[in-house]
Amino acid sequence: MQKNFLGKCVIGIVIAVISVVVITAIIETVFIVKASIKKPKENATLIVLGCKVYGEHASRSLRERLDAALIYLEENPDSQCIVSGGMGEGEKISEAECMYRYLIKKGIHSSRIIKEDKSTSTRENLRFSKKIIEERGLSKNIAIATSDYHQYRASKIAKTLGFSVGAVPGHTAWWLFPTFYVRELYGILYQVL
Repeated sequence: MQKNFLGKCVIGIVIAVISVVVITAIIETVFIVKASIKKPKENATLIVLGCKVYGEHASRSLRERLDAALIYLEENPDSQCIVSGGMGEGEKISEAECMYRYLIKKGIHSSRIIKEDKSTSTRENLRFSKKIIEERGLSKNIAIATSDYHQYRASKIAKTLGFSVGAVPGHTAWWLFPTFYVRELYGILYQVL
């Protein structure tokens, strides 16, 4: 009888834990989706968040962010752009330099692009970009170009810095999405806790 009671308790605890995990994932997913569809204002200051660079070449995720940024910049010709990202392990140039080269090659005039090449995290990307925005008198209405799954966490950080935020989401390849999505769920929990 006691074994039966213990078994039921263990099953109850497992079900409760699974329920909490599933409910948390659903809530976070709703926040991620809402953040990634929030349209930015016209001619906002665009901040492109860095991502892995292989030597001197943009990773797939970084190219997806840059392609989204390119569309926004073409549709908003008065928008200034801050490319934000330092140099990580295995990178021959900073993420900012890689992004700058990519956008120039795609036809964006260099006078519209400002490099922030010291940051090593999303929080630093946005904090260092805020300093540039203030120094240059750029609009505090910002558009953040980052991966779709990353929009929520990036926009939450930006709001704590006093920005009005819109999303310019880069599409994530379907086969990469599950890994990045699960990692982002943990990132959101870490930020909240």
